[in-house]
Amino acid sequence: MKKNKGFTLIELVMVIVILGILAAVAMPKYVDMRQEALRASAKATINSIRSALAIQYARNALNGYAVFPTAAQLQATGAASIFVEGHMPESPIDGSNMITESSSNPITCSDVDNNPGYLYNASTGDIRYNSNGNDGAGKHWCEY
Repeated sequence: MKKNKGFTLIELVMVIVILGILAAVAMPKYVDMRQEALRASAKATINSIRSALAIQYARNALNGYAVFPTAAQLQATGAASIFVEGHMPESPIDGSNMITESSSNPITCSDVDNNPGYLYNASTGDIRYNSNGNDGAGKHWCEY
């Protein structure tokens, strides 16, 4: 008699059920980690822009005119850029590096017009994300 080798249907179904349970447990953790990474990236990006603004303000002060860069200077590219990368960093929230000028001091979430990119006040150097969206942890992006 010939003996068949292989798995029974019950064994295969059990493996599929176990894999389904593992996937159901791992998926929420993956989504949460993705949100956490986006929040960390958003904080790092806005803080690096603020650092570049402070450095440029200090350079301008040493040259005799203590002013923050204009929105046009922020959007300059190449050697004219104040950023190491040679351009304004893109927002991790919407992928835009567009700047909307604001005269509010300080810029608050009520100033947000939901254009892509950033809100910037050149007289104070205040910069925020131009988004009222939620970061997944109960904070609005414009509060960063």
